[in-house]
Amino acid sequence: MSPRPPRTPRLPLETDRLRLRELAADDEDDFIALYGDERITRHLLYGPTDAESAREHLAAAIRRQRAARRDSWDLGVELAATGRLVGACDLTLHSKEEAEIGYLLAHACWRQGYGTEVAVALIHAAFGQLGVARVLSTVEIHNDRSVRVLDKAGLRWEGTLRRYAKAKRRWWDVHLYAVTRDDWLTARL
Repeated sequence: MSPRPPRTPRLPLETDRLRLRELAADDEDDFIALYGDERITRHLLYGPTDAESAREHLAAAIRRQRAARRDSWDLGVELAATGRLVGACDLTLHSKEEAEIGYLLAHACWRQGYGTEVAVALIHAAFGQLGVARVLSTVEIHNDRSVRVLDKAGLRWEGTLRRYAKAKRRWWDVHLYAVTRDDWLTARL
């Protein structure tokens, strides 16, 4: 019996207004602008904090895209109408049963429902294409906007993790949100 082929989402993931796709070298300027905006990065535990680290992060993501087997997909979020990169997101398999999602959007795209669109597309890919049983996301406890996005996308609060990670010279507390495939499907009926 041959080994099971690696699970992978069919990319790009598309919504009515967005296209979630592999990152490319020509995304560099938009990528640096995203990670250079303190309004966006203040709630990020990890990730670039300046132009050089954003370049390195993008280059590493592009290198990972070439791997034969992957358990993580760093994707660009572009507006379908213009093709402009306005965000980034990720989908990570922690096990064959569990995946984690994350996202960020340009400040100009806040309060327009794009965050929920991204989260729903990632959840749909995790359950429908990767076959996981549970999707989770962590959110810094003061990030009320992302808490609302996760609620709207169908994830539910499971608890607060104190001193979850040490990053950017401090300890971070996060909320844990999650949804099971059964709950997701029931809510969609």
